[in-house]
Amino acid sequence: MVSIRQFRPEDTPEVIRLFTEGQRQFSAGFEQEIEAYIEESLRGDLQNIARHYLSEPGGNFWVAEVNGQAVGTAGVQRQSAEVAELRRMAVDIRWRRQGIARRLLEQAEGFALQHDYKRLCLSTITPLKPAISLYERAGYELTGAGQYGAITVLHYAKELVSHPHGQGDGRN
Repeated sequence: MVSIRQFRPEDTPEVIRLFTEGQRQFSAGFEQEIEAYIEESLRGDLQNIARHYLSEPGGNFWVAEVNGQAVGTAGVQRQSAEVAELRRMAVDIRWRRQGIARRLLEQAEGFALQHDYKRLCLSTITPLKPAISLYERAGYELTGAGQYGAITVLHYAKELVSHPHGQGDGRN
């Protein structure tokens, strides 16, 4: 049974494992860029997840687990009063295609609605085809693209619509 809970500092090694493994699994042909991105991330927000996600108003970070083992992660960071960013979505390769990423995405969207965000944005890279498919099926629309070395970075956003209480907005 999969459960989703808030990040705890002792989760850091597993969050880093999930993030780095997830990036490396799709790095074929882009190894140099992926390794640079991993190093940049480890020096940035992943160095102190609690400070970057939990101590900032309007942010959060979750861990999906099965039998006490971390199998997925997702974070939300405030960008403005109306916009939040989905970050660090990852699911262990052994647990993919079981709805965990979808549940993490729903958790993040529900949180964003509870905090009155109107829009949730995210960035992903073209090698992460399963992630792109998930986001597009969930209603995210491509808003732009850029480059990270030789890798194309895709920017997506979803306008969040608040439903009446108890109608799937994550508040019940």
